[in-house]
Amino acid sequence: MQENPTFNHQADIVNSAIRFINSWFKQSKLITEELNDFFILPGRKIIGKDIIISRLKGIFGKSDEYVGGRYDIIDVNFELLNDGKGLGFVEGVAGYRDILKKQSKIVSGPFKLYFALQNGNWKIVNIEFPGFAY
Repeated sequence: MQENPTFNHQADIVNSAIRFINSWFKQSKLITEELNDFFILPGRKIIGKDIIISRLKGIFGKSDEYVGGRYDIIDVNFELLNDGKGLGFVEGVAGYRDILKKQSKIVSGPFKLYFALQNGNWKIVNIEFPGFAY
């Protein structure tokens, strides 16, 4: 029986996106497991994972908690390249309530997580997510 590589890659990307989003809502340190060692930003700017982790800690540190997190995945796409590499993305909408000192505000909007396939693993290489900014 032949394996269907399209289904497996798509499932891997979606599962990684779901783990990232759920970790975001929990402000969890596990979010870093989904990140690539470097990020590729517009203009071909490359920054290290450590800078992204520091940025995430700063964002999470501004709030007491996030509650009511919800998301819908609208599209998933990927392309396999030579030498076992690939590029892909997951996009949709997400929202949550950001709580700070018993006051809350709703943070919501579209998201797009960009992925790269290296060494058999899909890792996030760029983040567009409500509440996140470089």
